[in-house]
Amino acid sequence: AYGMSEEEAKKRAKEATEGVIEAIKWLDDLDGVLLVMDSTEDPYTQVNVTVIGNMEARNLPLLIVANKIDLPNAAPSRIKAAFPQHPVVQISALEGNNLDELYNAIALHFG
Repeated sequence: AYGMSEEEAKKRAKEATEGVIEAIKWLDDLDGVLLVMDSTEDPYTQVNVTVIGNMEARNLPLLIVANKIDLPNAAPSRIKAAFPQHPVVQISALEGNNLDELYNAIALHFG
């Protein structure tokens, strides 16, 4: 779909998985996590599920940020429905929408 061979796609997928595994190791040094998700995309990606599962296993406080709410195909409600056990703040980083709400949520959730 993106002009690459199946072999190249598999290679990139493997590299991405290795990157996620390496990033997960860093979770041991964190006090909490602010996870930014694209609200125009499907929240049920392998990366999101894996990272959130690892955060939950470590009992790390997690705040999900649904970004790109300014776009017409944004659906932050999909993120809320996918991960109802975690608070979700809707923002547009590009337009600056709801940033005060995000700052308040950070202070409340991690403060």
